Amino acid sequence: MSLVGLVSGVARRVATPAALAGAAFVAAKAMAAFTSPDAKADSARSMTKPLYETHKPSTTLQKTFIAAGSALMGFGDPTDGSHIAALGDATSNGFFGKMREQMISDPTGRRILKERPQISFTPEQWEALASLPEGSFGHAYYNQMKRNGISWSTRPPVRFVDNEEDAYMLLRYRQCHDFYHTILDLDISVVEELAIKVFEWRQTGLPVGLIASMFGPLRLPPHEKARFFSHYLPWAMQCGSQAKPIISVYWEEMLERSVDEVRKEMRVWLLPERNSVTRAENYTAVAH
Repeated sequence: MSLVGLVSGVARRVATPAALAGAAFVAAKAMAAFTSPDAKADSARSMTKPLYETHKPSTTLQKTFIAAGSALMGFGDPTDGSHIAALGDATSNGFFGKMREQMISDPTGRRILKERPQISFTPEQWEALASLPEGSFGHAYYNQMKRNGISWSTRPPVRFVDNEEDAYMLLRYRQCHDFYHTILDLDISVVEELAIKVFEWRQTGLPVGLIASMFGPLRLPPHEKARFFSHYLPWAMQCGSQAKPIISVYWEEMLERSVDEVRKEMRVWLLPERNSVTRAENYTAVAH
């Protein structure tokens, strides 16, 4: 049995609804001081001055409460992407070595670190993607976003990472998440989101993907859970391990290229099982 499967099985037996609700309430109170728009640093919680515009300094203990609260609240309401974002913020400190090495060892990665691009489209630029040739990466990206009713502009800022460059790497990874959906041809059902989280974990080493893939399957109906562990999980583990580092890709420069060529260059292959399962069967959907 895989590590993900083992931990999911244990959690299913010990995480009763009452325990989850109680822990979530306590952790949510701890998170409130950080997530409120009116939150301010004070002597009780501030270790340093903010290191970047959206930074909220916090202690290790406070990050632990934030991580616990966001994980439990995300389990209870997977439609709220802010919980996964907070979990990623609170658990990523100390785990950026793999991403940094990938970026500094690659010319494009170094250019991204220097130029600090952020994903953004004007209305005209966005609609222009629809006019790109069929089979282009940009056209596939536009269709995927339209089909799932999601927007590139909804990614939360990074708040609890205590290094400015690390915070940018996490923001870049977060903003490019929808490009990963396109390149892997996966939609936003829970099964597909979990597969992408496993892929991202194998790529980046960030704990949030591993945590999500361990506890996310607990919410799945039996037939979707079986399909995740038998098809999606092995594929995501192998594809994520063998693909080119996603953090070092300048996705904005790929939009006019053939999506198949980009996949080949990225060394990714599509999940064969997706061809035998209608999208409606992955009905446990989540919203970004």
